[in-house]
Amino acid sequence: MVFEVIGPVAKFITAARQVGLEWLTEAQDGSPFRGEDVDEEDEDVEGDGSAVGETLLYVTMPTIGGLQRVLALWNRYIAGRPKPTDDGNWWALFGYLSDLRTWSARDRVDPISQAYVNRMLERYPDRPVRLELDLWFRESSELRESAEAYVEALMDSVGGEVLDFATIEPICYQAALVELPGNRARQLGSLRGPLANADKVMRVRPQSLYTTDPRNPIDNPIDIRPIPTAVDEREPVAALLDGYPVQNHVLLANRVDIEEVDVTGAMSPVRRRQHGTAMASLIIHGDLASEQDPIPRLLKVVPILAAPQGANEECTPPNKLPILMVYRAVTALVEGLGGEPLGRRVVVINHSICDQEAPFVRGASPWAKLLDYLAHRYDLLFVVSTGNCNAQFHLDSYESCEEFEDAAELERQVVILRSIEKAKGTRSLLSPAESVNALTVGAVHEDAAGDCPIGHIEPFAAAGVTNIGSGLGLGVNRAIKPEVVEAGGRQLVRTQTIDGVISIWGYEHGDLGQLAAAPDPMGGSVKRLVRTTGTSNAAALLTRSAIKLVDVVEAIYGEDGEDWNDLRARAVILKALLAHSTRWGKTGTLLNEIYSGTWQRKRENISRFLGFGRHDLKQTLYADGSRITLLADDVITSEDRHVYRIPIPRDMIGNRELRRIVLTLAWSTPIVPNSVRYRGVICEIVDGDGKRKFWKGVKQTLQPHPDAARRGTLQHLVLEGKNLVSSPGSGAFNVGVQCRAQFAEFVTTEVPYALAVTLELAQPVRTTVYEDVRARVQPPRVTTNISIRVRQRTR
Repeated sequence: MVFEVIGPVAKFITAARQVGLEWLTEAQDGSPFRGEDVDEEDEDVEGDGSAVGETLLYVTMPTIGGLQRVLALWNRYIAGRPKPTDDGNWWALFGYLSDLRTWSARDRVDPISQAYVNRMLERYPDRPVRLELDLWFRESSELRESAEAYVEALMDSVGGEVLDFATIEPICYQAALVELPGNRARQLGSLRGPLANADKVMRVRPQSLYTTDPRNPIDNPIDIRPIPTAVDEREPVAALLDGYPVQNHVLLANRVDIEEVDVTGAMSPVRRRQHGTAMASLIIHGDLASEQDPIPRLLKVVPILAAPQGANEECTPPNKLPILMVYRAVTALVEGLGGEPLGRRVVVINHSICDQEAPFVRGASPWAKLLDYLAHRYDLLFVVSTGNCNAQFHLDSYESCEEFEDAAELERQVVILRSIEKAKGTRSLLSPAESVNALTVGAVHEDAAGDCPIGHIEPFAAAGVTNIGSGLGLGVNRAIKPEVVEAGGRQLVRTQTIDGVISIWGYEHGDLGQLAAAPDPMGGSVKRLVRTTGTSNAAALLTRSAIKLVDVVEAIYGEDGEDWNDLRARAVILKALLAHSTRWGKTGTLLNEIYSGTWQRKRENISRFLGFGRHDLKQTLYADGSRITLLADDVITSEDRHVYRIPIPRDMIGNRELRRIVLTLAWSTPIVPNSVRYRGVICEIVDGDGKRKFWKGVKQTLQPHPDAARRGTLQHLVLEGKNLVSSPGSGAFNVGVQCRAQFAEFVTTEVPYALAVTLELAQPVRTTVYEDVRARVQPPRVTTNISIRVRQRTR
């Protein structure tokens, strides 16, 4: 039964349960942009930034008779007839509604699923069609246990087969992977047949599937690094969920530790192990053409891609639910599957696998919900790629492909960027990139390869824009996604004209892209390389940065006798530091000039491409005479505010030189998987009084819209000002972290957070900012030149 609720639903849900309704889930029916900027002059910090719009509430009635009675009462209510004397609380409930109806085949099988079925039948007319059935998740364990038998019986009735079945209680998820005969699948297209009308099935979806594109290896253009003579004895802190790598490749031998959970080596022939091999290589070595030092730590790998017979590429196993494989893989790492944990100290998990049939639309997908639950439950940082979009889009401004090819390079770049922005609705993130607790990464058009091959068209100059295939945000409730962008290789473009309209799309070229390890198609060499591009590459490079940061924070906390890995905030510390150096910079200025609309709309659109900006690890790791970074971490509960006293460098007092303060807050939230508000807890950066003020005259630089920056689990502010600080006073300013639960069940929940603060002058000064501030932070326990950890708090 579908209740279309106007306004907040909390009171409605409570009242509905009192009259015997079981609340199954809710969904947002529209989420318009919330317009006004909120700057440092705003005092109100209420509001969660959730999307505004009508809410669909799905409930179940105990009996058919009860359902019929409610429908009869509703029809009486909308007809304006007087309420019956025995109506109970129904008339009050109806006041919240714009409509009430039964869940039907048109809800169960949406146009995307219909199009998928038709596409599969056209492509493979003699094959059965594989689909996923999302079931209504019931509060009763007995009803959940009977669901699998129900699906088996349903498949028997239509001549189908159940291939896999999953129940993941923490995210209210129950689903089956099924195979349907072609004639039965065809009925879904016209909303007919037993499956389209199966009451216990919430939704019929395309099979979740990820496939890779085969690439040709190249002759080695560099000297291959030697295999380490010994394995690093430290326990791995990062894991890769991807394809099965070539573990004896000279670039991976003694550097990867493979754990088989659902995918074994026999399921992935060595000569076809492309994606996992490339990702492991990029994490350990970076782009080989840039000649960076390798990461010495072992990398855990749990394969979730296979290379089945009859397929030309690696893919998630066709007879398994990918979400269940991810759940089992992570559980094996952190808890063990009937044994010891396989990755006891793993904190960072690279997850570049996505559902190519599930572009993000509005609410979090089950896959994203799983990552959010696991991240908060086990204090993990998932580094997730946005996903690649290879679809064509239309170009404006040109009447022929020849005119486009002959245009000036800068003009072409502007037209392409403007056209991608116009096509953003068809180039969204791929699930699970919308995960709110994950760090999502887009791909920048950049690599260390040579010039563009003659006769081909490179869409962008070295301007820091995302490559043409990088998926675009925003995320859940219009949160910033991706949060970070990183180099993802250069892609070229082709065009064609159909019915007078020019279309353009991106493609890879063997001379461009990032250089990584590859299998030998003939199986004889363990030294082959490949050039590759995409958002998976960008996520791999950010994972590499995260591993480097682990070495730093382990040393910092170790000086105080603490094991950083035991902290609740261990994952969000990395998340805050990875985002702390991000800026839009000149790229944001370029896009701001190209895009049209209000300044709010411009910032929203730039955020879709760049998130908070490009990550710069060197700026995070190394201080200089004009900059210092401080780091705080703790756990916080609802209605609490932690206030940090930040010393102002003496060289910032008494002069008008440009100064910059960068504030980055990362936290992890529990989720309510069946609510549109979704995040159980909201944290925010405020001043010492709980307001959005820091000092007089502060201005926010060109950066994401402040509302959008508060809608996820990462807030990043770059504040600049030239106002004279004439009186030192206390010689400090206050920064607060404020917490609020969105649901009563999380009022006492402890939420881990990390706050990074950088103080910066425009030019180096005689007395370094680092030494000045360090001497005034108590206790002065850190002697490195990287960061100072601050725990001193006033309430």
